[in-house]
Amino acid sequence: MKPETPLTIFELRAANKADLLFLDSGSKEEQFGPELAPHLAGFHVESDFAFLFFVSEVDLSPFLERRPGLEIRQTHHLRYDQWQDGAASPPIVLGPLQILPVFGAEAPPSIAPRPLGALEPLAIDPGLAFGFGGHPTTRACLEFLLRLYKPGSLESASPKTVLDLGCGTGILSLAAVRLGAASALGVDHSHLAADSAILNARKNGLADRVTIRRGLAQDFAAEPAELVLANIPLFVLSDLLELKAFDERRHLVISGLLPDEGDAFLNRLTTRLKVKVLDRMRSDRWVSFLIESVA
Repeated sequence: MKPETPLTIFELRAANKADLLFLDSGSKEEQFGPELAPHLAGFHVESDFAFLFFVSEVDLSPFLERRPGLEIRQTHHLRYDQWQDGAASPPIVLGPLQILPVFGAEAPPSIAPRPLGALEPLAIDPGLAFGFGGHPTTRACLEFLLRLYKPGSLESASPKTVLDLGCGTGILSLAAVRLGAASALGVDHSHLAADSAILNARKNGLADRVTIRRGLAQDFAAEPAELVLANIPLFVLSDLLELKAFDERRHLVISGLLPDEGDAFLNRLTTRLKVKVLDRMRSDRWVSFLIESVA
């Protein structure tokens, strides 16, 4: 999507969550009808709310008449670069890892000259989801991945399997595989994120090694993996801790926390599991941890 693309975002309130179940089935034409489907860029469901993203002005009245359990709470008009802060950002270079943010361009921006020893770049189109690489929490996670997968790194054998909970656009799963992981499973409950991550895996030729599933992180807590990446809110991390999602993992990358939240969660984690903090990064607002099992 180009930075100047106009967006119309409808925030819908549902009488109950069941009124939003239609969004999980059928094609866009079946869900929204032929008059709206061509203009729909995506949607996101959150509890008893839904956000519909259209790339042009549309009349939602006929749609709402067919679904009396829904009503418009707010309507927002903005450009894509206002929604996706950082659109048209320059490439990100972290050691051998190169990330090319793609926002509707015909081809990714190039890095010239290509750094010596650099890997094949990752092209990341966030669509309407979060995570093109510029956010401090994402950057911290990428830095930790570089430590884990650098030759002669902390472990003689870097993690081969990765579970990325709250994967967003799939950037961390894709980066881990590009750096040397054999496979990664990315999970996100957002339609926008899952769709974006699937497209990015295909765009980078990694769909055979990076699998994306839409669902709650809690439902994938038992998936086997040597490394768990979790750049997600505290309440989800707390649920995952209770579900033993972090047990028997060689490494953890935890992010998405405010400093006081990070201290509290780390205390709970280290009380429960035999782990040590290999590194922590703190920005003005966020804290992230690289953790290793000592069991």
